[in-house]
Amino acid sequence: MFRFNNSVDGMAIAAKAGAIYNASCDMCVARVEKGELYGGVIYSAYTGASICIHMAGFKPRWANKDMLWVAFHYPFVQLGVKKIFGQVGVHRPEVLKIDLQMGFKPEAVIKDVYLEGDMMLLSMYEADCKWLALKPSNLVSQKG
Repeated sequence: MFRFNNSVDGMAIAAKAGAIYNASCDMCVARVEKGELYGGVIYSAYTGASICIHMAGFKPRWANKDMLWVAFHYPFVQLGVKKIFGQVGVHRPEVLKIDLQMGFKPEAVIKDVYLEGDMMLLSMYEADCKWLALKPSNLVSQKG
């Protein structure tokens, strides 16, 4: 099941992703099973042409086929953005590896963004997004 724009979910996902969630302007999509938060995404800094995405999981395999489809369908298809961005501290190689496997490409390294060091800015274009080809099988949503 998916829950949209629940501020408790948004705050939890942001905290784990090292981001900030502002319920008045950011979007949150969370995967929830039996009332328990499995993981999700938050979107921020929407410009019309692009948006920033932050992802975090709390359970193994939280990013199932339906979650991945929703996570990329929303920005590329519903919003119609050309590009999505992700920000990862280079001190988090395990997160960087996952993002690169998901299809994000390095765009820039920005020095001294984090106390621990530099930030890698990653991006993905719709044409490069393999997740949109998935066929969701069990989409159920819950508001709030």
